[in-house]
Amino acid sequence: MAAERCFMVRHEDVVLRFKFVTCLIRTLTPRLILSSLHPELLYGLRKLQTLHLRSNSLRTIPVRLFWDCRSLEFLDLSTNRLRSLARNGFAGLIKLRELHLEHNQLTKINFAHFLRLSSLHTLFLQWNKISNLTCGMEWTWGTLEKLDLTGNDIKAIDLTVFETMPNLKTLLLDNNKLSTLDSKILRSLPSLSTVGLSGNLWECSARICALAAWLGAFRGRWEHPILCHGPDHAQGEDILDAVHGFQLCWNASTAAPSAAPTDAPTTEYTKGIGSSHFHMGDKETPTTAGMVVTTEEPFPEPNNAIFTQRVITGTMALLFSFFFIIFIVFISRKCCPPTLRRIRQCSMIQNHRQLRSQTRLHMANMSDQGPYNEYEPTHEGPFIIINGYGQCKCQQLPYKECEV
Repeated sequence: MAAERCFMVRHEDVVLRFKFVTCLIRTLTPRLILSSLHPELLYGLRKLQTLHLRSNSLRTIPVRLFWDCRSLEFLDLSTNRLRSLARNGFAGLIKLRELHLEHNQLTKINFAHFLRLSSLHTLFLQWNKISNLTCGMEWTWGTLEKLDLTGNDIKAIDLTVFETMPNLKTLLLDNNKLSTLDSKILRSLPSLSTVGLSGNLWECSARICALAAWLGAFRGRWEHPILCHGPDHAQGEDILDAVHGFQLCWNASTAAPSAAPTDAPTTEYTKGIGSSHFHMGDKETPTTAGMVVTTEEPFPEPNNAIFTQRVITGTMALLFSFFFIIFIVFISRKCCPPTLRRIRQCSMIQNHRQLRSQTRLHMANMSDQGPYNEYEPTHEGPFIIINGYGQCKCQQLPYKECEV
């Protein structure tokens, strides 16, 4: 007989008692609205694989709550009131592959808190209040492949925060408050195949060049358009189209007007865009003249823009040819009716002549094919013709008479 164990769960100062069969349970979905969890609630559930704790009122996760859940692969803590995560809150989840923390009240994420999740593939953190992403220690999270941070308040990202995730394939940062991204952050994602950057506060100025260059060289996909939020003349434009149309990153030389000599140094930026991949480096040199922006090569036109332009050009050429032919036909019918009548009359006369010639030829052929009629008399020798005056005897000679 399977051993039974009792567990204590505190819910609004009421102690509830549950019984679990530790050797048979695989999925656990409580039907009560929980506000807290007892530290020993899940003790002994070594074969538990799926745990749903969503849509509760949990504010914290006790330390070592999942210590005995060695076989847990799916954990759902979404739609709660979690404000922070403990450092050892997920200790023991060595086989966890999918973790849901969306729709909570998290404000800061330190990826060092997920250090013990050595098998995690997917992490959902969307629709929280996260404004800061950090990593408190140097380590490599080689198993993580998807990270969803949609719908947060992220304004800035630490330069090295994604260096711990070399195998990250999907990164979703839609609907945040980002205005620019440093090129070092983007270059630290070598395995990225899907990215989401729509719905942010992108400022389409010289600061957007790093993001535009990375998007131009990106071989993956993004599902939603990445549009400019400012300035006003570029608002609503696609980032790549705005960079190319407004020449934001490849002005030949733009120098600020000379000002009165001051002690405050200005900065000269030199931006280089490679031909094989769009690697952009920023070099700062203190000067006293003014800000000068120079580039080695113009910003290349994106492939999708070239393809769209060719499709539009071909379509316009076809439409122009079609309407031009219709216009010529209309002009010829309206402006030159005598000419059309002459053409019709000539055609009718020629057809009549051909028909008459064919009729004559047919009749001539019929006359040529008719045989001669041969006359052969039926009587030979003399015969007598008797009339009113007398009798006459005639001799009929044999001959043939032909009538043509």
